[in-house]
Amino acid sequence: MLLEFIATITAGVGAAGIVLAAQKLLRLPLPKWVMPACAGIAMLALTISLDYSWFARTEASLGPDKVTAMKVEKKQIWRPWTYVFPVTTRFIALDKAGARIDGATVETDMYLLARRADSAIVPVAFDCLLSRRADTAGLPEGDLSGATWFDMDQDDPILRTACDALR
Repeated sequence: MLLEFIATITAGVGAAGIVLAAQKLLRLPLPKWVMPACAGIAMLALTISLDYSWFARTEASLGPDKVTAMKVEKKQIWRPWTYVFPVTTRFIALDKAGARIDGATVETDMYLLARRADSAIVPVAFDCLLSRRADTAGLPEGDLSGATWFDMDQDDPILRTACDALR
């Protein structure tokens, strides 16, 4: 987030510098409001661009062996443009390369990623026949006898991804 802040300030200073250079080269008197307006527009444009490109950049950085199971798009009142085009703020991906399939059970890592929050990797198991999920952290690999299972809707996108795309 610090790097995005520095990039935003740099965009504003750069836009102001371009206006100043154009004014000096063209010897054109511009109104005093043009330079700060251009700086503000550049900073706003960069912020919007970074918000909308976050999902694609983060998904690409995970690699081709991660499958996106669900993404959360939000509309936020302090960013009115999101009412026209909602912005992705969180998503869940599953590790296809590391998935272990045993009959109707799929064990894999679930990646929980958010725009401005900590990310987490949770080892999980999905029972495709009974439509349920268990967190397998702390359990011996392949031993689900002590797992606590949580029922899921049969149409849940995470369950469908684990049971259809990973198998």
